[in-house]
Amino acid sequence: MKKIIASLLLMGSAISMNAAVNVSRIEPTDWYVGMKDASLQLMVYGKDIKNADVTVDYPGVKVDSIARLDSPNYLLVYLNLDGAKAGEMTLNFKQGKQSKKVKYVLKNREMAGDKRIGFSNEDVLYMLMPDRFANGNPDNDQIASMAEYKVDRNDPNARHGGDLAGIEQHLDYFSDLGVTALWFTPVLENNMTGGSYHGYATTDYYKVDPRFGTNEEYKQLIEKAHARGIKIVMDMIFNHCGVEHVWIKDMPSKDWFNNPDHENNFVQTSFKLTPHVDPYTSQYDADQMNDGWFVPSMPDLNQKNPHVYRYLVQNSFWWIEFANIDGIRMDGVSSMLYMNFGIDDPGQKRFNKNGTEEDLDASAFIRQTNLEMGRLHPDVMMIAEESTAWPLVTYPPKDGGLGFHYKW
Repeated sequence: MKKIIASLLLMGSAISMNAAVNVSRIEPTDWYVGMKDASLQLMVYGKDIKNADVTVDYPGVKVDSIARLDSPNYLLVYLNLDGAKAGEMTLNFKQGKQSKKVKYVLKNREMAGDKRIGFSNEDVLYMLMPDRFANGNPDNDQIASMAEYKVDRNDPNARHGGDLAGIEQHLDYFSDLGVTALWFTPVLENNMTGGSYHGYATTDYYKVDPRFGTNEEYKQLIEKAHARGIKIVMDMIFNHCGVEHVWIKDMPSKDWFNNPDHENNFVQTSFKLTPHVDPYTSQYDADQMNDGWFVPSMPDLNQKNPHVYRYLVQNSFWWIEFANIDGIRMDGVSSMLYMNFGIDDPGQKRFNKNGTEEDLDASAFIRQTNLEMGRLHPDVMMIAEESTAWPLVTYPPKDGGLGFHYKW
């Protein structure tokens, strides 16, 4: 019997070693050379890809490190692109006796980061929700491959059919109003049951929601807006994603999200802003305020995880380079900053090691994000969704501030 078991184990090991290398997706989809920061995180998706080895044979590119996460279906590859030129490189994946070559494109930047000009307090900013503005392409109203939803302008909770084409067709309307900058609510994919018309439940950070249009149509809209002297602010969600994101279905690591055991122990934030003036707290309350989810459909990302942090910051850089956006509005800053956000009961509050209610990890994430953005794209405006009395939101990190250009 022992011999049979040993033989079966050996056979299973051999099958595993000879299984085909599966790479289903890599994020970012491509990247840009000539950045001041030459590092690049590649998030590789694929069944059982975790234990693959990766090499690159391309001038100016080397593998700095590989991170193997808890799930077998992800692999993080950190590259150094110092000296690399634009072109198509080959990523060589190897598992046991099996190997796979994957092409990856490096592009030239359209302009250096310090040549980009963001908006300023001289601009007239107009906010709009793309789904509610204008339907310029009825053909993208119903996408059969997406989660169930309906388009019904009589239902305030349904999608209404607005899209990027509708915005583009009305650029003259904004010009006639004297508008010089547009802020859209999020345009990235929200493949959520019911439609998630507002856009705040991202399920793909590198893809415009197809009911709005395509990545290329987003870029085209921005080009046409720029030609009219209209700048574009992109609403980006660093605090959470949508519950239908693949990361929830298959968590990359146990600490990718705050309160990951959401099915058995859901923890929701209270949304209240009064606790930051209260001198009493508890660890329990601080955790609930800081790490609680907005709602069950919006899992709370853990920016304390360095891989999550790098993914989010890098995603911002990619959209600047690809689409030429002029500013980024960071959603949910207040809920990230306060350990006791929304907690009124003194018995449930907590303080950090300095005796204050500042979430030190979250504020460090925000400061570092703004420092990196300022170093690479100094004039791309960073805006905080921050409505409390938090001090120095728009002061530089070196002076104790958060490093945003504006708050609203």
